[in-house]
Amino acid sequence: MSHVSTRMTSGVSRRRFLERAGLAGIAVATMGSLPRRAFGQAPAFLKGARLAILQGTYFIAPAQDLYKREAQEWAKAVGATVTTDFLNWPDLQPKIAAAVQAGGVDIVELWPSWNWLYRDSLVDLTELAEEVGRKGGGYQAYVLNSARVSGRYLGIPSGQSNGSMAYRISSFKEAGVAGAEDGRKLDMTWEQYFALAKQLKAKGRPFGQALGHSTGDPPSFCYPYMWSHGAMEVDRDGKTVLFNKPEFVDAMKRFIQAWKDGYDETGTSWDDSNNNRAYLSGQISSTFNGSSIYFAAKKDKPDIAQDTHHMLIPKGPAGRFYWLGSRTFAILKSSKQVDAAKEYLRWWFGEKYDEWWRLQEGYHLPHVVKYDTDALWEKDPKMAPFKDQPKYGRDLGYAGPPNEKASLAYSKYIVVDTLARAVQGGSAEAAVKWGADQLQRIYG
Repeated sequence: MSHVSTRMTSGVSRRRFLERAGLAGIAVATMGSLPRRAFGQAPAFLKGARLAILQGTYFIAPAQDLYKREAQEWAKAVGATVTTDFLNWPDLQPKIAAAVQAGGVDIVELWPSWNWLYRDSLVDLTELAEEVGRKGGGYQAYVLNSARVSGRYLGIPSGQSNGSMAYRISSFKEAGVAGAEDGRKLDMTWEQYFALAKQLKAKGRPFGQALGHSTGDPPSFCYPYMWSHGAMEVDRDGKTVLFNKPEFVDAMKRFIQAWKDGYDETGTSWDDSNNNRAYLSGQISSTFNGSSIYFAAKKDKPDIAQDTHHMLIPKGPAGRFYWLGSRTFAILKSSKQVDAAKEYLRWWFGEKYDEWWRLQEGYHLPHVVKYDTDALWEKDPKMAPFKDQPKYGRDLGYAGPPNEKASLAYSKYIVVDTLARAVQGGSAEAAVKWGADQLQRIYG
């Protein structure tokens, strides 16, 4: 398959280049702004190609706008048409499932483990993905642990949005937290965090946590809480469910009490945006979230931004964990434009990813190791805790593999619903048993 050249062929006139690329009808003045380094003689099959790209909506809105502009830049340069659609996170998977059956979408953004779930419907992109990894100095460990399906890449890893505990500095200081002005200095256990929630709720500033059916914050909180107390979906053998463990039942009892004592109890119905709004309105004083809260506050609520910092997620008896698997950009086998889709992804990861990543100021954790020492991490001390997040990353299904069974458990919100059932029904034993039974149906 021909590749898009990285430069114009020497000795070829500008007009001749445009004719070869199928763009002669575009005015020279317009073409003056095209990235000549990125586009040379475009392969003939790109002219007239029509690509439909489907992603989840961005919490860093300027990055979504940038992605749309980048896609149109490519489309104009090669004579193609590209449409970019962005859905609320809970709506993304049903739309992908429909596209698998009915077509109409070429490139999809997959959440962690969805590459396993749709493995029979995705184009093998191993060669291209390995090329992207090599150019970036190798993939991050969490990417290597999550993005391959039986050793193959069925999409190109893009990394994952960050997440940690956002908190109001003034509230933590009022509660006597030493070093509250610098989240890099805080190293809490769950018990300490819950005790702080109780103290602050008594002052009218509870913590908040989304426990609804949403693909980001609820599982990003619930899976680490489970792992940090010694429980997991399944053992390394991929068969033995290790969910209903006494230490996890005890941890669930503490969570039920903490929910009553320290949390805004409406969180059982919250999705990935509710806790953002609650924090930015002053309704809650701490929550697990990406740095999108801070990003929005800097723009619209500078006083809250000044009073906000981030700390690592609390640790339990089994350690500190993050749910961290890579998203991927994949091509559906039903696409009628597979070659064009490959060329687009090669171009975007090679020419545009860096700008897209930097605009998000660390909200999106990078896919390759070259960004580990990037100066961006030193630009804002309040973003520094996110740099350490990958050290603690585990993927769905841990300690087993992140396979289609783990993906199914995630899609059914089993771990999330276990915590929600516990705080709603008040019985740790019943909730954990329910979760274990559901997991057994999948893994058994």
